[in-house]
Formats: sequence, structure tokens, C-alpha cells
Amino acid sequence: MELPVTHAIHGAHVPLATHWFLGWGFMSEAQPQSFASCWEQVALPLPAQGICCAVLKTRLATPAWQALQRWMAGCWPQVQWLVVDAAEIAHITTPSVSQRVAQRFGTGSVSEALALHAAQTHAVPARGKAAAGGLLVPRLVSEDRCATLAIAAGCLSSPPFPTGVHS
Repeated sequence: MELPVTHAIHGAHVPLATHWFLGWGFMSEAQPQSFASCWEQVALPLPAQGICCAVLKTRLATPAWQALQRWMAGCWPQVQWLVVDAAEIAHITTPSVSQRVAQRFGTGSVSEALALHAAQTHAVPARGKAAAGGLLVPRLVSEDRCATLAIAAGCLSSPPFPTGVHS
């Protein structure tokens, strides 16, 4: 009997040995409950291999960055972090488009662009498929509107980042 190598998520077949690439957009005043509010909307089984979170480098100086790290550590202690310059996500086409975000960052959604960028740069093709086939979960907005989350998937191209932060 052959075991399945994929499972269906939102109509897409995703490899079972998949990493999730979470793109987090957030305002400086975001709190742990902002991030929890986004996650509660996901309602999907956790990935088999792990989670990599991508954030903008400019967000590292905000109190919300510390809140996100604390919240994620409580959920997934082995999370990997990818720090991205805003220029790296400019001009990435996203399903969601906020005119305010597009004017400031050159992309329609920071969280979607971060998730897509992380998957496209750190995933490898799975059994002849593209490295990152798009978003598993398009932009979700927290109840307080201080955080956004989008998720892409792919097979990680290398072992976990040794420092926990990759830029």
C-alpha cells in the first residue's frame, strides 16, 4: 500500500513533509493577542516539518517584535526566523492589495509578500513541483487590526537556520 505524499489544503495538494512560511505584518502596538487572533483564523493542521516566520527588518526595533517572539515561543519553541529588507518584497504581486501598503512598501500585502518571498527563496521543488506554489492562507487580519498573517508552504532547502535568524 502506497502512503499519501500530499494532503489537500484549500484545494491545493501540499507535500506532507512541508514547512510553512509565515509572513507576519504588524504595527508597533501589536500585542500577543493580535498574533493569536490571526492564528485562530488559520484552522489547519500543523505542518509536518516546521515553521519559518518572516518579518520585515524595520519591525525589529518595535515592542511588537518582542511580543511576536514571546507569543511564537509559547506556541512553537523551534520556530525559525527570517528577517527581510523591505526592498526584497517590493514588487511581489499579492492576492490582497491595500493601497496604503502598496504606496509604502511597493506590494499589496506585507504578510503575503513575506510568506511568498520566504517560500520562494528557501524552499526546493517537491517531486517535480514548483518550490512554492503560492499561498496556503491569504492575508488574515487580527481582530484589533494590528497584525496580519499569510502562509505559504514548501520543502525547506536546507537544515534549520543555525542562528534561528536568517537575513
